[in-house]
Amino acid sequence: MSSFYVKHTEELKNCNPEKSENCEQLVKDLVQKAKKEKVPYLDHLYFSIAYWYVKQSDFDKAESYAKLALENPHPEPKFRSDLDVYNILGNCSYYKADLKKAIDYYVKAARILEEDPPSLRLGYLYSNIATLLGESGNDNKQLEYLKKSYSILDELKDTKFIATVASNLALTNYYTKDTAQVKIWAEKALKHSQSNPDLVAESQAYNCLSRIEKNPKTSLELAEKSVNAAKELGNPIYLATSFSQMAEVLNKLGRNKEALKFAEESIQYAEEADDFTTLMRSSRIAGNLHLENGNHSIASKHLNRYISLNDSIASKDISREINELNTKYETEKKEKQIAEQELKIQKQNTNLLIAILGGILLVTILGGTYYFNRKNHTIRLAQLQKEKENAILNSFIQGEERERNRISHELHDGVAAMIGAAKMSLESLPHLPPEKQQDHLAKIKSILDNTHADVRHIAHNLLPTVLEKDGIIKATIHFAKEINETKLVQVSVQDDNSKANELNPQLQLMLFRVIQELINNIIKHSQAQNAQILFSRNENGLHIEVTDDGIGFDGEIDSGNQGLYSISQRIKSIGGNFKFTKKKDRGMQAIAELKVD
Repeated sequence: MSSFYVKHTEELKNCNPEKSENCEQLVKDLVQKAKKEKVPYLDHLYFSIAYWYVKQSDFDKAESYAKLALENPHPEPKFRSDLDVYNILGNCSYYKADLKKAIDYYVKAARILEEDPPSLRLGYLYSNIATLLGESGNDNKQLEYLKKSYSILDELKDTKFIATVASNLALTNYYTKDTAQVKIWAEKALKHSQSNPDLVAESQAYNCLSRIEKNPKTSLELAEKSVNAAKELGNPIYLATSFSQMAEVLNKLGRNKEALKFAEESIQYAEEADDFTTLMRSSRIAGNLHLENGNHSIASKHLNRYISLNDSIASKDISREINELNTKYETEKKEKQIAEQELKIQKQNTNLLIAILGGILLVTILGGTYYFNRKNHTIRLAQLQKEKENAILNSFIQGEERERNRISHELHDGVAAMIGAAKMSLESLPHLPPEKQQDHLAKIKSILDNTHADVRHIAHNLLPTVLEKDGIIKATIHFAKEINETKLVQVSVQDDNSKANELNPQLQLMLFRVIQELINNIIKHSQAQNAQILFSRNENGLHIEVTDDGIGFDGEIDSGNQGLYSISQRIKSIGGNFKFTKKKDRGMQAIAELKVD
């Protein structure tokens, strides 16, 4: 076989289907020649053909010939091609998106390598198996194979890959929420990388340490190190995850402009790398930041993607639950087998054995019922969450449309009409007697003064100057003064050492809009004569209370009451709580609470 293999497969190795039309025929001729010469074992020939098809990305044919290699083995196990064939079958299954088959084939290859002393090849293979187990949601098995990989690489003094394996152990422990192990493995990864630089390990280890660090400033320093390593590496996978963590930390520190920049760059890298977990995380961050800035349409795009990806990630969680149940089942199965063996040894009677088997059947049925009920419950929760998030987005979009329509009407009915009148007056000016021109110019000046005042009023509503300069307390007092001048309702403002002006500008603007909407609701619906706005601090943080002496409201805060629902969701989006209740005596009480440092 060796001479046949060497003689006839070299031509196939060099055959390029883009330059020659005879490659497929060459494969058929090789097989025919081997059969004609009655070669007793064809595994190496079939393996060579399978390998050639893998290079052409024809995984169906590669898989077919690889299986033929297993069916025609060399009589001497040490000369067989099984190890390489299982690797090919694993690759084919992976590229065909069948993770379970891929893992099974790689495990079979590992079993062959385990028959000999530990080797670097086995250590690397264990790491590859761990990666696929992670993709399938089996975190516990992933940890098992990563530890086996690390043990071999450590024993053989590997310097090429051991730091990356240690950083993968840190990341997997992060997903299983074992913070102590995250720290241990991340520090090991960095220690290995000191002697033999590994940018993958450095970026991933610093990222993990940043995620578990409770001190925001230290977390930021670690995130910056992760970003620097990822930039030097230039790989979109690690750029996406490090930029996402940087955005998260900056957001917590209130540096929202920088956070938004990193979140949006993370989204670009995650899309390039098809990293859906990071894409989901960064979309949530970017969406919430755009909401705080009032960019509702962009926020809607990011949050819609977050919701969609969250649903797909939920399926991974279901897969993880299935794996846990399977593990539990296998453990119970082994325990039952031991129990049955003990019963045989002790020569228990048949009736007792039947009773135990009946109990086993009952446990299996109950386990199956539990699984399907839990699965249905999880799917239903995901559907309800999606409906809720869509309702939130719709309320934001509708609020934005209402604001656009209001501004459009004010510009069209007020400013545009007045500018039109001024234009017509100017056009008629040359035709008037000189003695009337001065009076006419005075009227035009009055029209333009009023128009200027209206434009300033519209601009003030978009971004009040007093809010930007002096903070939310003075802006609210100024707003109340304007309302009081209309005589529609008398509004008073009280600040009880709330320190609300210390919040970042985006939060102040959002809270100011909430107060405006609540006062507008009082004017439109409550028939109140008086309203009060109170800023204070309590154990829950910042406390803003808006009350009135109107007729009250008996409805619920849901998507049917879009104004109140929009307010509630805005407050929740920044980590706060909102309550709206009817007072015992008369009127309503609205309370917004926000946790602040």
